[in-house]
Amino acid sequence: MQHERVVRALFSIAEAEDARGMERMLHPGVRLTVDGGGIVAAPPTALEGASAVRTYLAEALLDPRCVLRVESVNGGPGIVVCREGQVTGVLTICVRGRRIVEAWLVVNPEKLTRWSC
Repeated sequence: MQHERVVRALFSIAEAEDARGMERMLHPGVRLTVDGGGIVAAPPTALEGASAVRTYLAEALLDPRCVLRVESVNGGPGIVVCREGQVTGVLTICVRGRRIVEAWLVVNPEKLTRWSC
């Protein structure tokens, strides 16, 4: 239940375009892995630390052209990112307490084909 509350809080913060609020949700040692599949630009290694992760997620989620929604991803709540009628990302997180300790963002279009906006 805590996991779903954190996902919904992150969704609300992203909808409000609140980068500072997003950073407060991140554990100082948070780790973000981005899967671009060699097709979409993505960091070659996982990003670590609240500042680096916030910066990357802010670009992916806080864009006013994005439409976000909470959906079941791999059996738990996650965030689906749509831009211009196309799914551009799916975000899942791991929570400890009320903070995000690990996150995975799939932006590889080959892995997003089952999703729709």
